Amino acid sequence: MTIWQTIRNKPGVLAWAIIIHVLAFVAIGVSFKSSDPKISSVKKVKVIEAIAIDESKIQEEINKLKKADKRKKRDQKHLQDKAKKAKRDRKKEERKLQALKKKQKEQEKINKKKRIKENKRLAEVERKQKETQAKLNKLEKERQEKQALIEKEESERLEIIARKKRDDEKEKRDIANKTEIKKYRTLIDQKVGRNWIFPASYQKGMKCVVLVRLIPSGDVVSVRVIQGSGNSAFDRSVEMAVNKASPLPVPKSSTGLFDQFREVELVFDPNI
Repeated sequence: MTIWQTIRNKPGVLAWAIIIHVLAFVAIGVSFKSSDPKISSVKKVKVIEAIAIDESKIQEEINKLKKADKRKKRDQKHLQDKAKKAKRDRKKEERKLQALKKKQKEQEKINKKKRIKENKRLAEVERKQKETQAKLNKLEKERQEKQALIEKEESERLEIIARKKRDDEKEKRDIANKTEIKKYRTLIDQKVGRNWIFPASYQKGMKCVVLVRLIPSGDVVSVRVIQGSGNSAFDRSVEMAVNKASPLPVPKSSTGLFDQFREVELVFDPNI
């Protein structure tokens, strides 16, 4: 490439060339005004040399500019390549990000469906559990009620058996007590009868009732006629017979029957 082609392609180089030439012409003009021809010739030679030097400097500057321009273009191309690469990488990352977002949305939809399905399943399980628990509670309540009824019936049955047993035992005790009481009443009557002396005024059919108070030893505390025979001698003979028969035969206190003998109504009838 020639200098002029370079200048046509690079207008900046032309500006630098013009400036340098103007400076050279100014230097020549000044040299022409000098009065000394020798000096003038010397200056001409120097100017020519300066022009030659200037041409080489211009070429040097042009080369520098060309190198700078090439470097600039290279740097620009490098920057453009980096920018393109960055743009491609950015688009690639954007595509990846969009794909990831799309995948995330799809996964979220899948997860949402799974959650809904799982929630429905859990709700159904809970409903069935509640129904099962309700049935179990009902069965347990029925069982408890039935058990309570059985226990009540069994308790009533046992109570009836126990009451019957107590009644039977009481009846047996009452019979035994009555028999025992009757036995001791007979013994008392017999002992009083053995100690009774006929009064001279006795007449057949006479009888009287006396109330006898006793202590656990059978000793007579008091005897009193509560229903007389109409014959005072006969009544007194009965009182004397009771006192004479003391102590009377009575059951022991430990049997619990003595209370029936603390006060005894004794019907004395010699005709029996």
